[in-house]
Order: sequence, then structure tokens, then C-alpha cells
Amino acid sequence: MMQRIPAELRRLRDLFQTCDPVPDRVLADSYAAVAMRAPARDRGELTLVGDSADERVGVRTGGQQKRVLTFAMPGRVLEMDLAPTARGLVQVSGLVLNRSGQEPPTGEVVLRHPAGERSGELDRYGAFQVNDVPRGPLSVAFRPERAEPAIADWLVC
Repeated sequence: MMQRIPAELRRLRDLFQTCDPVPDRVLADSYAAVAMRAPARDRGELTLVGDSADERVGVRTGGQQKRVLTFAMPGRVLEMDLAPTARGLVQVSGLVLNRSGQEPPTGEVVLRHPAGERSGELDRYGAFQVNDVPRGPLSVAFRPERAEPAIADWLVC
């Protein structure tokens, strides 16, 4: 499934590439490090399969509503709500679901942002909550106990 990159993000990418390009050596070393870490097919990946920001927003909603993101990974689904709290921050809450008939998952959901990361442990039902996540670039990772993490591409919240 091809995902369309929004025009704003394409323009932002072009601006960064023009004004502050990544040195070729750093780029090559980054790709080499990822390739050494694990083969692409063996690495768990979170795939964004649903984003409420893609839906048309009505005139009366005002833009301050929750954003819902749904990710798929082999045998599991991660769904999370991003709710604006204080200026420039969001509260993230969600649920990780296993296939039907399996025990609820254990582990943590990690939200990586340019200033660091915030994480939330899964409770006995597979639910989590993370407070005070800065708005802006965000990458989601699910780190199950005793298994390799599943990581999503960066997005903007």
C-alpha cells in the first residue's frame, strides 16, 4: 500500500535538504548501521494503516479534537489517541491487541521525539498512557517483553 506524503511534509523535506543537507558520509553510515542491525524482513515494523487526520474535518470541530492513529504489525494492532493538553503537548493513550485467543501483550510503547523519548507500560489489558509528549516529529515503537521491537516511521503530530 503506497502512502501519499502530504504536500507540507514534502516542502519541509525539500527545505531541509536545500538549507541543511545531511552529509553523504553520515547518510551512508546510517544506512549501513540499519542494514547490520537486522535484515529488513526479520525486523518488526509498525505500519500506519489509519490516521484520523486524513479524514475531512467539519467546520464545527475546530481542530482541537483527538487524533487517532492505527498501526499494524505481525499478529498485533496498536491503536492510540493523541489529545492536545497544554500548549505544545499531547497526551497519548491507547491499546495493543493480540490475535484473538491470545494473552494480552506485555511490554511498553515508546514515543520518540527530537528531545528524547517518553514511554508507557502496558497494563494487564494491553492499555497504556503517556503524558506530556511534545508535538512535532514522533516515532512510535512497541517493545514487547522477550521479543524484538516493532518501530514505525516518523510522522508529525
